[in-house]
Amino acid sequence: MPAMVRPPPAPPIADDPLEWRPQLGRQTSRPVQVSDPILEPDWDGVHVLAHFQLAAGGVPQVRLIDLDGEDATAIDPEVTEQIGQSIMATEAVIDGLLTEQALRSGIGAAIIHKPDVPRTALLMRRDVGLEIDARSVERAEGLAFVAVDILRLDGQNLLDLPLLERKRLLDGVIEQRHLVRVSPFTRPPIGPWLASWKSTGFKGAIVKAANSRYRPDSLTDEWTFVSKIHRR
Repeated sequence: MPAMVRPPPAPPIADDPLEWRPQLGRQTSRPVQVSDPILEPDWDGVHVLAHFQLAAGGVPQVRLIDLDGEDATAIDPEVTEQIGQSIMATEAVIDGLLTEQALRSGIGAAIIHKPDVPRTALLMRRDVGLEIDARSVERAEGLAFVAVDILRLDGQNLLDLPLLERKRLLDGVIEQRHLVRVSPFTRPPIGPWLASWKSTGFKGAIVKAANSRYRPDSLTDEWTFVSKIHRR
C-alpha cells in the first residue's frame, strides 16, 4: 500500500504583519471539491496587502505590499489616498487587488456605502445608506482597489476566523468609494455566474470554502481557480 502523501505544512506566521504575503489558491484544470463553496470573480491586477494605521490626529497612513514583498504604495497615489479615507477602523490589514477591471463599463458594482459613523468609532453593526455613482461606469481607464479579505482589525488577527465571518467584517469596515470597492461573492450554482463574469472580461472565478482560514504566504487547497465548467 503506497504511503499517504501529505501536503507540506504552512509556513509559520510572522509576528510582523508587514512580513505577511497574500494566501493563494491552487491553479488547476481538474475539478476540485470544495466544502460549502462561495464564488468570487478572479480579479486581474497587482495583488497586495493594504496596511492601514490611523496616526495621531486622525491622519490615515497606508502601505501597499505586493506578492514579492515590494512596496506598491506609489503605483497610484489617488487610489492609496482613497483607501486611507475608506477604512473605518484604527488599524487594519486588507487583502485586495489594484485593478483596472473595477472601472471598466459593466464591471464592478457602482454602489457606494455612505455610513454616518465617525472614523474612530468601534466596529459595530450599523445601517448604511446607498447611492449610485454614475462616474464608475463612465471612466474606462485607471486603477481601483478591490478588497477581497480582511486579516487584521484594530490590533486583532482575524486569520483563524471563517472566511464568511471575515467577509462580513470586511463589508462593515470599508466605506466604498469610486476607487475603492469590495469584491462581490455568491453561492453556487457556478455556471450562470461564471458565464456572466467571463462575458465582462474576467478570466474566471475563485471557489473558496466558506469556513476556510487564512494563512499568509501559503497555497491552500480550499481555494481554487475555475475557468470552465466540467460536465460529467
